[in-house]
Amino acid sequence: MRLTVLGSGAGLPSKERKTQSIILDLIPEINAYFLIDVGEALQHQLLHTNIKSRKINHIFITHLHGDHIYGLPGFLSSRAFQGGENQPLHIYGPKGIEEWLEVTFQISGTHLNYPFYVHEIHDGMTLSVEGYQVDVRLLDHPIDSYLFVFKEPDKEGSLDADKLKEVGIRPGPIYAEIKESNTFEHDGITYNTSEFLGPVTPGKKIAIHGDTRLIKDSEYKRLIENSDVVIHEATFLDNESEKAHEFGHSEIHEVMELFKSLNIDTTIFTHISNRYDENFLNNIKQKLPEQTYIAEDFFSFQVK
Repeated sequence: MRLTVLGSGAGLPSKERKTQSIILDLIPEINAYFLIDVGEALQHQLLHTNIKSRKINHIFITHLHGDHIYGLPGFLSSRAFQGGENQPLHIYGPKGIEEWLEVTFQISGTHLNYPFYVHEIHDGMTLSVEGYQVDVRLLDHPIDSYLFVFKEPDKEGSLDADKLKEVGIRPGPIYAEIKESNTFEHDGITYNTSEFLGPVTPGKKIAIHGDTRLIKDSEYKRLIENSDVVIHEATFLDNESEKAHEFGHSEIHEVMELFKSLNIDTTIFTHISNRYDENFLNNIKQKLPEQTYIAEDFFSFQVK
């Protein structure tokens, strides 16, 4: 599982930062990508990667501001000619996303050669997508903006060969048969397979925010605590918390302070304003805690 930030900018694109798009690479797990938000430069950014459009089968839209959706119609159209024919695609987003796409396609005369399905999201819902649990939480922004929390399935423990040898079962093809069964029999005795398995490995947990003011309620904290990676916006970086709140955004230092108590392994900040120059950003980066990053375009992180 790998996260790649294809567009890390806020609002207006710049030469250095395109607007929001994030890839959750699940090729090793399910041979597919999840795409979170579709900034207008997405297609250009993909040309600099090995990501195949036809393997983006699920798109999650945090909210309907232009810097998060203006690349969607173009991507959907191009996918039709990039191996996507007959490859279904699902879009999960706020109310209005389906209407906007229908009007856009109607006026532009766009026709897709693959089925696509739009699923409108709401606060508190839980999706099941390719075996992954996706929890949806409404955030605090001038328009409805959402958090997606992706939970990988837990991985069953490995078969304990030493325990099997203790009851007289030698290594061989039978081990695979035992692993696939709930119970098995040997020398007239029935055993529960679970007694011969190591501990379960918890699945990875990834929380990706749309634009939002800082959230502090207990339900929100419960939802993101113990995450392996949290991606959060940081439109304001210079202790401008009042201005951040006024415009419906977050200030990086306040977010870091909140996250200290939530047992989050890695924090990645994105949605960075282009009013901050390179010197300012480098100064901020040098002061970040361990496993805390300010993303640039094409920032990539392997989730271990």
